[in-house]
Amino acid sequence: MKLVTIGDCGVDRYLPDNKLRPGGITANFTRQARICFDATDQIDLISLIGTDHPECDVAFDAVNIANINCHINRYDSKTPIQYIEILDSGEKNFTHYEPGVLEHFYLDEKQKKVLANADLIMTPVYWQIHNVFDTVFSSKLGGTIAVDFSDFSTDSDFELLNKYIDKINIAFFGLNSSQTDLIDQLKTIANEKEKLFVITLGSEGSIAFKNDQKLCQSPINVDKIVDTTGAGDAYAAGFLSQYSKLSLQECMELGTENAAKTIQFFGSVPD
Repeated sequence: MKLVTIGDCGVDRYLPDNKLRPGGITANFTRQARICFDATDQIDLISLIGTDHPECDVAFDAVNIANINCHINRYDSKTPIQYIEILDSGEKNFTHYEPGVLEHFYLDEKQKKVLANADLIMTPVYWQIHNVFDTVFSSKLGGTIAVDFSDFSTDSDFELLNKYIDKINIAFFGLNSSQTDLIDQLKTIANEKEKLFVITLGSEGSIAFKNDQKLCQSPINVDKIVDTTGAGDAYAAGFLSQYSKLSLQECMELGTENAAKTIQFFGSVPD
C-alpha cells in the first residue's frame, strides 16, 4: 500500500499561554497514519511550509520522522497557524486561522509523480484552502481518493462537494447529530453517487452511508477528555488503515478506538 497525504502542514497555538504544537489536518493525519497503518505500508507527505522560525521547524520536525517520506517545499512566507482554546470539557475551540504559505500552494513535478503513483490519497478541504484543493484535483491522481471535508458543519459547501464528487471515493465529515437535514442531504448524495460517506458525531459516535446502507458505530467512553483537537484525523487514520482488508463496521471500530485514545492527551497526536 502506498498512501499519499497532501495538504496543510502547520502549527497549533494554544491560548492563553500561546503554547506551540505541531498541527495541520494533513500533518496530523499523516502522523496518526504512521501509527495505525501497517509497517510495510509506504507513506508519502506532500505539503508546503514557510521560512518562519520556530513555526516552520516545529511543523517540519513533527513529520520528518522514520517511515514518512516528506516532499515538503518551502516558500518565503509564514507557516499555517491555528489558534486554539481548550474548554473545561476538553472540547477545542478554533478561534483564528492564518493560512500563510498555503495561499501560494503549488506542486512541483516530483510531487505530481508521487500523487499519480498512489494507491490511496488523503487530502483535506476547508474554506481557507480551496486553492490547495483545486490544485490537488487539477493533477493526475492515482488510486482511491479520500477527502476530509473538515468544516462542513459550519460551511456546508455543496457546490464544492458536487464539483468534485465524481473523483472522490471516500468523504469524511464532522457534524453534530442535531444537523439532521445536513445528514439527510449527504446520505442522498452518497447513495445516488455510490460513494462512501463517513460522518463523525463527536460523543455520539459515527455513521456511514454506502450503497443504500447505513452503518452506526457507538462512541467509546473515556475517563477524561483532555483535548479533542485532531480527533477526526485520528478517526480517519484508524478507519483507512485497514480499509482494503476489513469490513466497513470494523474500520469504523478502528477509527473510534484511535480517536478515543487521542482525546485523552494534549495536542493533536499523542506523544
